Formats: sequence, structure tokens, C-alpha cells
Amino acid sequence: MMRAALLLLLLPLPALAQTTATLPSLTSWLLSSLMVIGLILVLGFLLKKSKLTQAIGGGQMKVIASLPLGYKEKLLVVKVGEQQFLLGVTPQQVTFLHRLEQPLDERQPQAFAQQLSKLMARNDKE
Repeated sequence: MMRAALLLLLLPLPALAQTTATLPSLTSWLLSSLMVIGLILVLGFLLKKSKLTQAIGGGQMKVIASLPLGYKEKLLVVKVGEQQFLLGVTPQQVTFLHRLEQPLDERQPQAFAQQLSKLMARNDKE
């Protein structure tokens, strides 16, 4: 009971008495909040599309090639330092599949499908 009385004393009572000014201030607050949220979303989208995060990260990790296998499944070749790894990516998990002995050419990402088929054919013969 004592805490409730203390909280009532801390409330700004003149703000509660000004009911005539609440509608315009509520509208301006709502519009300002929507503009700030919209600005955050637009800046996040632009940052994601600009690939600026890779430049900031120093380039130690990089996706070399991607091959979609289904609606949400794909194979990725990721470069970490000087090594390249083949990863299987699904919505639930990321699975390490293979470390590439012969690195893929980073300038030709379309060669990934060709090299993957060679690797699979070589593994089938063994």
C-alpha cells in the first residue's frame, strides 16, 4: 500500500490534467515512431544488400559459391583463411561435408557445379 502511494506521488499529475493536448501529441508521436522504425528497416535492408559487412569483417570468411538444392537447401563453398570448405545448409542446421584439396577459382563461381560433379564422379569410382 505504501509503494502504491509513493508511485502516485512520482507521477506527473499536470501531464494527466492536459487532456486537450493529448490527441495531437499522440498523433505526432505515432508518426515519428513509424518514421524511425521505417528508417531502421530501410537502413538494415541497404546494409544487407551493400555487402559492407564483408568489407568491415576483414575478408577472413567469404562465400565462394552457392548451389541451391531445393527450396531452402543449398551447398556452399566457404573460404576461411586459405582453406575452402563445402557446407550443406538447411533451415535447421549447417553441416560440414568436405574440405577441398584443390581450391575453387574465386573469380569463376559458376565453375562450382562443374567441379562438384567431377568430385562426385571421382568418389563414385572409388
